[in-house]
Amino acid sequence: MGEKLKLLNPKNLEKEVHRYGYHWSWKSHVLLTLGALIGIGAVGIIFQLRMGYMIIMMAAMILLLPVLVLDVFLKMFEQRRFSDAATYMEQVLYSFQKSGKVLIALKETLELFEEGQMHRVIQEAVWYIERGCARTEEGILREALDIIEKSYECSKIHMVHELLINAETYGGETEQSILLLLEDLELFKRRGYKLQKDKKTSHRDNIISIIVAAVLCAVALYVLDAMKGLFVTAKAPFEIFQVTVIQCSSLLFILFSLFIFAKSTKSLTRDWLKEEGAKETKYLLECYEMVEDYDEKKAKKRSFLCAALPMLAAMVFFFLQMKISSAVCLALAVFLLMQHKVGYVLAKRDVTEAFYAAFPQWLMEIALLLQSNNVQVSIGKSIERAPTVLKPELEKLVDRLRKAPDKLTSYTDFCINYDIPEASSCMKMLHAISEAGTGSAKIQIHELMKRVNEMQGMADEIKNKNSAFQMKMIFSYPVLVATAKLMTDLTIGMLYMFRMLGNMGGAL
Repeated sequence: MGEKLKLLNPKNLEKEVHRYGYHWSWKSHVLLTLGALIGIGAVGIIFQLRMGYMIIMMAAMILLLPVLVLDVFLKMFEQRRFSDAATYMEQVLYSFQKSGKVLIALKETLELFEEGQMHRVIQEAVWYIERGCARTEEGILREALDIIEKSYECSKIHMVHELLINAETYGGETEQSILLLLEDLELFKRRGYKLQKDKKTSHRDNIISIIVAAVLCAVALYVLDAMKGLFVTAKAPFEIFQVTVIQCSSLLFILFSLFIFAKSTKSLTRDWLKEEGAKETKYLLECYEMVEDYDEKKAKKRSFLCAALPMLAAMVFFFLQMKISSAVCLALAVFLLMQHKVGYVLAKRDVTEAFYAAFPQWLMEIALLLQSNNVQVSIGKSIERAPTVLKPELEKLVDRLRKAPDKLTSYTDFCINYDIPEASSCMKMLHAISEAGTGSAKIQIHELMKRVNEMQGMADEIKNKNSAFQMKMIFSYPVLVATAKLMTDLTIGMLYMFRMLGNMGGAL
């Protein structure tokens, strides 16, 4: 919150915008602030808000405006990062295909970019390789390319780099792997740009929804205000716009509309490259542990004990003929009796979806490692950079392979408790590669990478659909807020109309 308040200072806002590579002057800030205050003031005048409410509304706009400005530039920054990352991956693969050297590929790719984040990190990687001094056992290529990976945090960049490092270090045929990666990158770009387009469309729809909701609420108030003219013989005991409840409902509606607009704008600033956050990962690991440690008998017993008290209360209320209280307690008892099953089903669903999204990413890593390692070594090496949610299953897989490396079930038991049909067929393929040996398994590796691309496409589509659906859900918020306001205004209006009718009856 403190960081947001600092943005009220135009100098701090200018610095933050400059961090994203754009310019924002104090003159632009003053002009935008004046325009926003005039606009929000006009809305307040339409709803005929009192001065105190107008001040609150304008203060909210002043507080929100710097955040909105920063989000606009952040959206542009993230879109540019996505475009730069996609261009970098494609060009470095094409360049490496010609030269077979990472340094030459980086230098050729560097020429595509003007001054900016991507130009800077590629330049640093080139200088690091030319300096020729490794700091760790990973080697100079790995350390140099880590500079780029840390700046963009994109799993696909890491896959590209792994292919480049393995190809230069160990040699071998990489043309098919490069072609498959290029195909995957093309699909990745299309999905990314399509999602951006869908989100922009949803943002526009959200703005229209807010405007329509505001118009409906304002029209309803003016209609109610005009209805007092129907009662010619009675003096109107009120001005609908000046009723305190109406004033409060109008203020809350405007403030909620500003919040909805800010939320819709914020959804456009999503980092297109970065994977799931730490909070989500922690939640998924907790769900995984819950599913793995689930004991239905113990869970049923705990649920029964939890449901016993509300069940007893329901019986007591029933005998006392307090039927509503009895029904509420009975419903609570039924819920508590089933909550263990509901919790287990929800946790398993979330983990399954996370596995499905992470599995192709890990498989691509395996396919690239197989260019220079056998299956068991590749699986072991993949754990360090594997998606966090997959690591427990991978550790179990490594343990099974250590005990029975030739046994098929050592592979097929991977994620066996979760509904991932592709997992079993891919693990059988890895078993076949292990039996054939890396040197004679080119066809299987090629088929494995094709399967990876298909799964990755499906996983990305699911992720994008979920993201787009969340954006579209915002469209309903103005409708809900407007409905609540209209119900409030109409109720107050009807009460005052009845009061006027009462006055007319008394006068007669």
